[in-house]
Amino acid sequence: MGLFDKVKAVGKEIGIGLNAQEQYQRAYEKGVLLQPPDYSAATKHFAKASEMFLQEGDEDMARLAKANAALYELIDKRNLNTLREVIRALEPITEVPCIGSQDEMMQTSLLIAELRSLQCEERAKQCGNYADMTQEYMEAAEGFMKLGYAPLHISERLKLDGPVEKAILRAFYCEGLSDYYSALSVVLSSPVQAHDQMQKAASCFRQAMVTDWSKTVDDYIAKVSSKSHCWMCGREMQGEDVFFKYYPAETEEYHSQLLESSNEDLRMIDNTGHVTVCTVCGSAIENQADRYATMRADEVRAWADQLFQQTNEVLMNHSERLRSLERVAHRH
Repeated sequence: MGLFDKVKAVGKEIGIGLNAQEQYQRAYEKGVLLQPPDYSAATKHFAKASEMFLQEGDEDMARLAKANAALYELIDKRNLNTLREVIRALEPITEVPCIGSQDEMMQTSLLIAELRSLQCEERAKQCGNYADMTQEYMEAAEGFMKLGYAPLHISERLKLDGPVEKAILRAFYCEGLSDYYSALSVVLSSPVQAHDQMQKAASCFRQAMVTDWSKTVDDYIAKVSSKSHCWMCGREMQGEDVFFKYYPAETEEYHSQLLESSNEDLRMIDNTGHVTVCTVCGSAIENQADRYATMRADEVRAWADQLFQQTNEVLMNHSERLRSLERVAHRH
């Protein structure tokens, strides 16, 4: 091998003098297929290859390289705000190499469907109210459900919460979230309806095999279905921490005996050292307490301001006397 050939070989080894196909291949050799993979390097090489293919007039390979660049950048940075751009890069082509492979191909329509459902999830997280979250998660669930038992191709690589192996499991997961936020959106008007929605959410989370969410929902069901009479007004309320709360109070066995003898609700003092108070009575007590506290604080502030003013006058008087003494001392 001559000197020129050796220089050329070294140049190609470090990425100089490559043609478009070689640049494309380098994205796999120096990025995707490394152990561990270097997705950042792969993204750069695919992007460069796309530009070079365009210069050579090979638009099909340019689109494929661009799609790969978008996919691996998403995996590398896990920035879900770029999902729209990734989908746009995938739409012009029908097949793309499977993530982590150079030869195995998959239909882009399946990947786009997965990404669009992830878009709905991301929009749900950014919603400002429970009703919109309910709708977005349901759209995500419907998108995943259409994929059936097909494997998910990119969700696991994005380090997402919830099931990321099968589309149908993620569909149940998103449907559970939809029902959960639906319950939160109606609980203030109907704890009974919220309870029913939470029951549906619990069923979905069990099907999705998501134990942490299952426990969260089961705990909420126990609270939203609980009932107690208010110690203050005597009305029955449903929904602990929603329409009634436990307030610290001095309770003894005598109080339980009184309630029992008068056939009243023993649940009012079923938590030792507490009584149940509805949110109406409780908020009235708290608001009045805040009002009295504010009034007292204002009184203390006025007293302190007057005291500080008197102290300041004394200090100013002393300061003036000291200056007078200093002037006398200087004259002598």
